Amino acid sequence: MPELNPIETLRDLLGIARAVYVEWAPSAGPIELDELRSLGADLRDAHQCVLRALPGSAAYTAAWAKADRATHRLGVLVGEHTSTKALVRAVGSRLGVKPTIPGFDPNAKIRERVKRG
Repeated sequence: MPELNPIETLRDLLGIARAVYVEWAPSAGPIELDELRSLGADLRDAHQCVLRALPGSAAYTAAWAKADRATHRLGVLVGEHTSTKALVRAVGSRLGVKPTIPGFDPNAKIRERVKRG
């Protein structure tokens, strides 16, 4: 198993925060959206600082502490209110990915041919 890179994990958390924002933007209240913007900014700032600071320095340690607090806030805010499916759908929609046709089976024709022999 490849070793996890904490900087990449921090970048991924920022992506998750952005996905939650996209999913919630149409219906969430201003308090939740402000909190998402705030913790997203904290994750972004921490990521940039970690990339620039030397490991073991005060700035590096402070950046990881900031990232840890923002991650905790994201977990508390999201809780069980957002499904992974909804996040993927929201991000896919933003990227222009079209949903597949419900019930469409791309292998149905192949299975019919096999049945007929």
